[in-house]
This record gives sequence, structure tokens and C-alpha cells, in this order.
Amino acid sequence: MNFLRYIRIMIVGIFYLWAFKNLGMEKLMRNGLWYAWIVLVILDLSMRGGLWLVHSVTGLRFLANYIMSVTVLLTVLSLLSFIRNKTLFWIIYSLVIIFPLVIQGNYFWIYKKFLSPSIFSIFFESPGMVAGTSAANLNIPLILYLLFFSSLAGMMLFRFKPRRKWIIIPDILILLGFFIFFLLHWYSVSNFQHSTFSFYNTLTEDIMVNNNKSIHPDRVAVSPITPLKNSPNFVLVVGESQVLSHMSLYGYKRKTTPLLDSLYKEKRIIPLNKAVSIGNKTRFSIPYMLVGLEGPDPKGAFFRYPSLFDYMKAAGYHTLFISAQDLHWGYLDRYFDDGHIDLLEDGSYFSSNVDVHKGADDLVVLPHLYRFLEKYGKPFLLVVQMDGSHYPYNIHCPDSLKRFLPEESPNCVNAFDNTLIVTDIYLTRLYQYLNSKFPNTYMFFTPDHGQNFGGLNGRFNDNFKPDVWHNALIIFPPVQDTIQYSIFEKNRNRLSSQADIFATILDLSGITPQYRIDGISFLDTVHSHPYVTCMEYMPTFHNDPTGIVVDSSLQTLFIDFSKHAVTDYHFDKSYHYEDLEPVIKEMLDHRLKREEPEKQ
Repeated sequence: MNFLRYIRIMIVGIFYLWAFKNLGMEKLMRNGLWYAWIVLVILDLSMRGGLWLVHSVTGLRFLANYIMSVTVLLTVLSLLSFIRNKTLFWIIYSLVIIFPLVIQGNYFWIYKKFLSPSIFSIFFESPGMVAGTSAANLNIPLILYLLFFSSLAGMMLFRFKPRRKWIIIPDILILLGFFIFFLLHWYSVSNFQHSTFSFYNTLTEDIMVNNNKSIHPDRVAVSPITPLKNSPNFVLVVGESQVLSHMSLYGYKRKTTPLLDSLYKEKRIIPLNKAVSIGNKTRFSIPYMLVGLEGPDPKGAFFRYPSLFDYMKAAGYHTLFISAQDLHWGYLDRYFDDGHIDLLEDGSYFSSNVDVHKGADDLVVLPHLYRFLEKYGKPFLLVVQMDGSHYPYNIHCPDSLKRFLPEESPNCVNAFDNTLIVTDIYLTRLYQYLNSKFPNTYMFFTPDHGQNFGGLNGRFNDNFKPDVWHNALIIFPPVQDTIQYSIFEKNRNRLSSQADIFATILDLSGITPQYRIDGISFLDTVHSHPYVTCMEYMPTFHNDPTGIVVDSSLQTLFIDFSKHAVTDYHFDKSYHYEDLEPVIKEMLDHRLKREEPEKQ
């Protein structure tokens, strides 16, 4: 809805409010419970938008979830109507109805989904960060619209005078019964429920599920490794939120990556076409990328597996982990700083203004990388995390480099596409430097995750839409290494996971993994992934029990592990986890049980 539409609707609401008070319609308030319920149902549906409703409302699962949840809403309103103290009524009504409705409404406007369990944990962990992000993405007209009509419903409800106190008992039984059902049953989908009910159901789920807060790795030791005679160097560049579908290297109509386009035409780089992010957030993808594992991992095997730094240090490498961002947020520094990293620096080393949304400028950090590499010398492993394309997009590209104008808003498409110009320059300059100073160096690039840009997919990255999980993975082999280039090129259309980078670096180093990993080397032309995963069910970020399984045609199955539910969006069907294809179920079951590193 646009602003004028909100205003028109609110004017109509004011008229009805005046009519209730002044035109003898007060007597109709004996049905105020039903009026309040109808207003809240219509309000909830209207805030989702017509496009989303057309796409969802005819589905049996939506109808079942919604009908049951609005039945619960009716019982809650019935219980609230017994509160006759006006002040107490409005306090409780605001907490139970208005507050979750407004929070869910604004969140849905951004992401086209309701809050997930991990959001509550994120808030309690970093309330300032969440408050800042929320303030930057408030839809004031929508909030006023929701406040007005939910308050109108509250006025109707308070005027209702319940006559049968015995109804309290069946109300409570219905409320508890449906609440437990939705909390535990696989058929439950929070996005298909009334927003107020979904809010408290999800909060309870977070309390139940999120009980693993370990941040201190206790990794098994790596046995001594004999290095190769002429050990190659490695650079892994982890981007931030760069979206494959907006890179001209991958066919985007705008020239967002012209320098990389040229390198590809010169057969210097290999952009893989079917790479899948390990997770949809930084704190999933980066930690697991650096131990070669995928999710799910609810028991935290991650904290026991040796990292890439551990292996390379055992093989005599200098190890460097440099981030343009704040590594302290989310404990990324603690996850790997176990004595096997020679140099660990984050964005605060390069800038005093680093926060969650804006790190140090990538092109400012780049010369420091050159200095660090020349100081430590070869052989080296450098893992570098970019500032990249995090929202708000408009602050990640210097004005002098911006090509796509105007930037109508901080998170518009033009602003995002301009961030890719920086990535293009950054990767090309780093690659050219390495070829000049350290010619025996393999470089890899992949972002932690992507972003959505609106419509049914919502915005940003809090879901499992293709622009979030289907991401760039680019291999930059040394100029002289034509043999490996040809092998990489053969695997260009293979289904790939970011965990494969771990396996490939070990392979190129002549190192055999001492423990079973989930990645497959890009030099392996025999084995391939039938399926890979993108998950949130990992303890590095609140263990939210959801994720997707991706096949070689990039079709997905959404898994809700807490409810044992599978949703196949391609065939528009849902079924129980036990009915999964045996190969997929065996893979997931193995990872769900994994606690300790497994010997090869």
C-alpha cells in the first residue's frame, strides 16, 4: 500500500469510530468481540499485500494454519474481554495484540516473512544493533495504519461485555491445544498464521530450541604434515552480500563487473555456475566454510573440527585472517583464534567507524593486504573478509566510482549495483598483484550470502530465496597453471558448496583431510554432490532449525527440523520428514547426529 491509500483507509476508520459513538450504533457493541476479531483478521491479511495473498491464500496448508490461528485469536480476545479495568485492559491488549502485530507487520514488509526464532536471540544478544537496523527500515505509514485499526479493534473489544464466565475454561483449553499443536507439528508454518499468534509461537520455539550457546572451539589436533616442495599460496576472499544475478560476469544486463568479464574472456578465471552458500547469514557461511562442513549441525561438531588455518599451519604456512568488518560481533574472531593464525586483524584496525553494517572501505584495506603478505612471505594462506555490499547499500561505494544513478534510496537497486563496481576493482587488483608478486597463488572468491530486492522474495537475506543462497564462486588460478585451469573449467557446471573450497585448497597443497569433511575438491572429476545444503541449524548463529536441500538442477526442499516438515516448492507439496528420499534423509540424519570429527 502507498501512503495515500493508508490515509484513505484511516479516514474511513475514523468515520466508523465517530459513528459508533454518535449515531446510536453503540448498541451493536454487544457483538464487539466479533467486530474486533474481524478487524484484526482483515488487518493481518491486508498488511501482507495482494501479491503475497494471491500466491498463498488458495493453498490448503495456508488455509489450515490460518483458520486454526484465527480461532486461537478469537479465544484470546474472549479472555481479554473479561478484563474490566480500562488501564489494565489496554496494557495487556497492547502487549498481546498491538505490539506483535506492529512488529510482525513491519518485518513482513521488509522480508515477506514473519520473525524467525533466531531473531529473538539476536535481539537479546545485540539490542542496539537490532534497534538501529529496525529504525532504518521503519514503514511509518504502515505502522500508523496498524496502530490505528488495532486500537479501533481494542475499543470494540472493551465495550463488549461477556455474559458467560464458564467460557473461560474452553477458551484456555482451545488456546493451549492449538498452541502446542503449532509449536510441535510439522504442518505448522508461521508465515501462514495470524501475526500475533505467530509472534508468541515463534518466541516460545526460540526458548525451546536455542540452548547451545558455546562459542569456544575445542578443536582436535592435526597430525604433522609434510609440505610440498614448491608449496602454492592461497587467498580466499569472502565477500559480503554480493548477488550472482546482479553480476555481469553471470549474465546481468548492466556492466557491474567489467574487469572480471575481461578476465573471463581471457580465460584467466573460472566462475562456477551452481555454487550454493552454506548458510544465509555470515555467521553460518564463514565459520563452516573454514572447516569444510555443511549443516545441519545442531550438536556443534564445528567446534571440534580442525580449521583450514590448523591444517595449513601444520604444513608450514603463514596464516593470516584479515577482515574489513567487525570480527568481534558474532564471535568470528573467537571461533578461529586458537594459536594457529599468525595475523588476525579486523575492520577496527583500518577504521574507527566500523560497525555491523559498514566496515572499513575495501579499497582502503587492499594496500594493507599487500603489506602484510610481503611482511610474512610465502607460503601463505590469507583469508580476507570484504566490506562488500551489506545494506544500506549506498554507503559501500565511493561517490567517485558510482555509475548507476540516481540512488533513489539507501537500498535501491542502483545503490546495490554500484557496490559491485568496488568488488570488481578489488578482486581484479588483488589478482593482478598476486600474479606479479606471488605468481604461484590460487585465489578464490565467494560471498557469504546474497540479498533479495523486494516482491514476493522480500528484501535482504532472512530467507531461502535463490538470490540469497545461489551465489558466485570464482576461481583465480595462477596464470601459468593451464592444467589445473582446464580441470576447474570441466567442473564449472557441477553442483558446488562453499565447503568445496576447503577441500580444494587441501588438495592443491597435497594434504589429505585427516577427518571426514563435506566438501569435494574442484580437482575431483569423479565425485560430485547429488545434494548440498544451505542451513540455519548450526550453533554459530542460534541454531534456528530450518534450511534447504538443493539438487543439481537448483531445485530446493525446505526443511523445518523442529516440526519434521518438508516443503517442496517446485511441486507445491508438503510431507513429513520421514518420507524424504532415502539419500537425502541419510545425509541429513548423519549430520544431525554428528558431534565429533570422523576419521577418514
